[in-house]
Amino acid sequence: MPNCLASEQSPYLRQHAENPVDWLPFGKNAFAEAARLDRPILLSIGYSACHWCHVMAHESFENPATAKLMNERFVNIKVDREELPDVDQIYQRALALQGESGGWPLTMFLTPSGTPYFGGTYFPPEDRHGRPGFPRILVALSDAWQKDRESILQHAAKYSDGLAHLAARELDGGDASALTDAALDAAIDGLLGRVDTEHAGFGGAPKFPNASALRLLLRGARRRRRQGLDGAPLETAFLHALTAMAEGGIYDQLGGGFARYATDRVWLVPHFEKMLYDNGQLLRLYAEGYQRTRDPLYARVLRETAAFLERELRSPEGGLYTALDADSEGVEGLFYAWTWAELERLLTTDELALVERCWGARREGNWKDPHGHGPELANVLSVVLRGHEDALAPVRDKLFAARARRVRPATDDKILSGMNGLALTGLAEAARVLDDPVILDGARRTAEFLLKSLRADDGRMRRTWKAGVARLPGTLDDHAFVAEGLVALYEATFEPRWFDAAVTLLRRAVELFWDESQAAFYVTAPDEDELPTLIERPLSGHDGAIPSGASVVAELLLVVGEATKDDAMTGVARTLLERRASGALAQPFAYAQLLGAMDTLLEGPTQIVVTGPDANALERAVATVFVPGRLIVKKEGAPVALASLVAGKGDDGGAEAEVFVCRGSHCEARERDPGRLAAKLTS
Repeated sequence: MPNCLASEQSPYLRQHAENPVDWLPFGKNAFAEAARLDRPILLSIGYSACHWCHVMAHESFENPATAKLMNERFVNIKVDREELPDVDQIYQRALALQGESGGWPLTMFLTPSGTPYFGGTYFPPEDRHGRPGFPRILVALSDAWQKDRESILQHAAKYSDGLAHLAARELDGGDASALTDAALDAAIDGLLGRVDTEHAGFGGAPKFPNASALRLLLRGARRRRRQGLDGAPLETAFLHALTAMAEGGIYDQLGGGFARYATDRVWLVPHFEKMLYDNGQLLRLYAEGYQRTRDPLYARVLRETAAFLERELRSPEGGLYTALDADSEGVEGLFYAWTWAELERLLTTDELALVERCWGARREGNWKDPHGHGPELANVLSVVLRGHEDALAPVRDKLFAARARRVRPATDDKILSGMNGLALTGLAEAARVLDDPVILDGARRTAEFLLKSLRADDGRMRRTWKAGVARLPGTLDDHAFVAEGLVALYEATFEPRWFDAAVTLLRRAVELFWDESQAAFYVTAPDEDELPTLIERPLSGHDGAIPSGASVVAELLLVVGEATKDDAMTGVARTLLERRASGALAQPFAYAQLLGAMDTLLEGPTQIVVTGPDANALERAVATVFVPGRLIVKKEGAPVALASLVAGKGDDGGAEAEVFVCRGSHCEARERDPGRLAAKLTS
């Protein structure tokens, strides 16, 4: 018989609706039930595409004996971390206080008031590899609640104190004088020191794209060039990572799009789930890589990834779904991997030899899942020999068609504001850089859906949408990422409605999430009463797999505030960045996006004003150059908010198209030659 999750909107929660566990959704009723029964809470957080979440579900939550222990001793709450990122953030931080790295599934044990007293991630069904079995954990922790309550409450109090200490440390006012060009350059050098110079990216296995950190390397290279110094080491590290990912198994060589991370150091074996938030950010990153190199590999990745989003994640209503699962038919990677026997059946002898030579397929397989969850004798396709793209094209078509007949991984078909915002930025930038009307159409449909279906009557974003229903108050991330995407779409189309909507969202973000007294942005607004009161109001700070809302909104406030002459916007951004400077500069990997905003603050935002008829050649010249912290504006039909910026530009220039490049109150002389304009923007 289904439990209470059967009526939930989240696909992840519904995955657990048939568990014998008496799951409750996160809400006031669940906490009231824990208080009524005087039982601790078992909080389980995950997401629909998470492989290890599935493993723990199969081993423990579907086991009647384990479920009986859970039901008799705990109030059990399931959370979709994509729906409730604030809840996930709090308890990930709590787990870190134990000295453990976080991840999913997250398993936390709480008092009835929500204070943690023990936690972990995946627990095996029995004692294994030095980790206690889940049933033993359940019995020990529930017995302690009944027999040694005082000790448990003291332990919970330590968690509360630790979380408060972390928050106080993040709010601790830094020294504004720490924010200097020299300090930022040193921080970027420190980030470069973490690069894997042999295999690209950062660190060893597992290896994540880390889009914010990679982009900071590119910004650092530009800083060096503008200082008359050598930016090549930074740009080389950036481009090395883009090429390694595009040629690796983390990139779907048949269907486009990136998996969430590589399980190895060499980018070969992916953790096979595909997330919208990764692909949105990587679209932007490859667009910027293409600006620097004109590498056809990057252009192909852009077009294939945009096509993947359109084909596999686009909803009929216009928004983009959240993710594709790692598993199909209960096996991780089964949909994407190939055995030699399958390849032999589908390909000619010459084609098979080409796949072996160029894509690294082996008769014995080139991947073996160390946990035994993957298919036997499996091959993950990656580029091991370049230069044969034309010959491989018919092979790609054959294998893609054959793969399409397999059982597909499940789709998480909820639509999230913030993740669609990241994708909107990526699509708009890819369309602008490639001058691709098909990709641009996808960006427009994304924006139209967001503003029609996920923007409430009061101008706030809602967090999630499914089956015609938008729900949950939007977080700072939702407002920041959507606003950023709308600005990018304005730059790609010069349609003022997108910029106007972005400005409105930015102002709402400041109203809802900015705390002037603390000089901080919070993840949630203080007036949210749809959910239980959390044990803390989480701050927006670190950049992780996605950038923090605070870092994105800070740069937007600088760029939009400068262009619209809104001193309140730029003042908020400056206050935040100066307050966070000391901590962020000391941890460039954790605050990479925020350091990018500091780069914009130090250099000053750039405005690029295009005016006059037949300006396409100049617009294309602008699109060839990586210029962060900028706003591209078309004078004709410009948004009302930009009237003062465009006033007087081109009025005496006759009938020729021209561009004005401005920083602060200074505008350089008009430019009418596309080549000179590109050189001016590059320098």
